[in-house]
Amino acid sequence: MKRKLGLLFLLGLCVLTATAQKVTPLFQSKEAINLRATGSVKSIKKKTNDSTFVSVKFEYEESPEKWKTLPTEARVRGNFRLRYCYFPPLKVKFSKDDIDSTLFHGNKSLKIVMPCRITSDMNQLIRREYICYKFYETVSPYHFLTRLANLHLTEVTAKKPREYDLLTFLVEDNSNVAKRSNGKIMEVKGLSPAAFEEKQALRNDYFQYMISNADWSAVYQHNTNVLYADSKYITLSYDFDMSGFVNAYYARENPPNLGTGDIRDRVYRGFCKSPEAMQEIRKEYLDKETELQGLIDEQKEHFSEVELKDMHNFTNDFFDIFRDDYRFKTKILDACRTEK
Repeated sequence: MKRKLGLLFLLGLCVLTATAQKVTPLFQSKEAINLRATGSVKSIKKKTNDSTFVSVKFEYEESPEKWKTLPTEARVRGNFRLRYCYFPPLKVKFSKDDIDSTLFHGNKSLKIVMPCRITSDMNQLIRREYICYKFYETVSPYHFLTRLANLHLTEVTAKKPREYDLLTFLVEDNSNVAKRSNGKIMEVKGLSPAAFEEKQALRNDYFQYMISNADWSAVYQHNTNVLYADSKYITLSYDFDMSGFVNAYYARENPPNLGTGDIRDRVYRGFCKSPEAMQEIRKEYLDKETELQGLIDEQKEHFSEVELKDMHNFTNDFFDIFRDDYRFKTKILDACRTEK
């Protein structure tokens, strides 16, 4: 018996070690990383697209006052924020040889979530979206890893360079999520909702309802990737700045067909699944309520009491619905979409 227990312990340790090895060094810490970048925002917005990159000087702080330069190329991503915001969301890529012995080892490309514009609440909005990613990491085994970053940006202009200190966060590339999940990212727009693994689809649908986000579609891969893992199609969502939880000043109103223009009015957009699965994942969420609320408190030193109360109350409203059988039936079970 002791020998069997020892073997089971070793097997479990091997599984944990293998899982840890798939998480690259960059995402093994919650401490914010310090970055410096030099480039032209105007040039990046004008000259790049989904396949065209421009060179950017990129540095990170290896140790106090010791900076390391990494040759980097960047391009814009997204649509709405590219048109509306001064700082566009970025994708950066590195050469494997340049990052092999650095903190960025294993991340040949990354997304950088930037503030929209210089406003008094820009850091709070970034942190709110970062918390959304942490929510998703908690409720779904398939998710993007993230890390906060203090970015000192020197913008090259025709006149005097402009200096900005921005709170941002890094998001791992979807290829790394696929690697960690032993899966593959699929480009298959128009999949039937029934093709997605039922419980994972519900975890995603409930999450989007929790943060009050209508700016996504798994079927049409809008702010959602399709991951094929464990012989199943899995929803893998990102970009949550249009959600009611973030409550960004630039967020677009919900479309008229949802019955409300207010992004803070939750509308369930998930497709109907088996009653058993919908109740099972409902219980999963209720069991994680304390853990999810705790993610807000992890950032409490960066928010006012009013802001903290707003985030907790907004999340509490979601759990109030999930705790109440009648409200869960009317808001979720009766509101889910069919394929007809």
